[in-house]
Amino acid sequence: MGYVARWEQLKKDFETIINAKRPMLKVNDADAGVVTKSSGITPVLKDIDTALQKKERKPLEQAINKLMVVRGPYATLVAKEAGKYSDWNADPSHEAISTAYRDFQMGLQKLEIDAAADAKKLQVTKGAAEGIEFFALEGDVKGTVSAAKKGLAKFAALEKKHNLIKLSDAAVKQAEIYTKTAARTEVKDAKQALINFKAEAKKCADALAKVLKLETDKEFLKALTSYHDAMHAISILARIDAQIKNLTAMEQSS
Repeated sequence: MGYVARWEQLKKDFETIINAKRPMLKVNDADAGVVTKSSGITPVLKDIDTALQKKERKPLEQAINKLMVVRGPYATLVAKEAGKYSDWNADPSHEAISTAYRDFQMGLQKLEIDAAADAKKLQVTKGAAEGIEFFALEGDVKGTVSAAKKGLAKFAALEKKHNLIKLSDAAVKQAEIYTKTAARTEVKDAKQALINFKAEAKKCADALAKVLKLETDKEFLKALTSYHDAMHAISILARIDAQIKNLTAMEQSS
């Protein structure tokens, strides 16, 4: 079963159990008011299915990274809705609904996990002696930047004044280079991209820390702190160090 088919089945099973439509994202439209927004998951899964059919790992990994970005806001919404049914004592029916939400969340996460496993299998079948374990760094950092854009949207003047989003551009670029080089099993270049990424992500976090000392608007500082903390966390992410270690071992064994 392809990924789009699995997603459609996952949604169908969930809605059958809860006897209602699944949660949908909402956005404010200037003309129409609050409107329903697509999660964006289906088009990305179509790209994953296409890449697998064509046996193209680079487009596959790019699609998986994109899946992480679009899945984030929707997974947050689902988790929020699931929380409404956490008190099983309040209503006996909450247990079944809560379990359905849990299975739905786990099913969505498994799509990403299985796609990553397929990416590694594809690399090996295309001739690599040893496939590089898929690491969705690009998806992580682009998801972080996407969240920052949303949080800073109300502060356009201050964002533009300090070029806050642009501060992450170099880190994003290195993450994109990592995706491309890892997909080609270019071990040395993939490793260097990770090293460069850590440095650029730290530069971004340090620059954001300086801005935090310059402004006073509490709501702006709250949004900026979230952005700073996320970039700082990703700059010291243990999984990056582990991947660098893995790539070093691959270099030495080749």
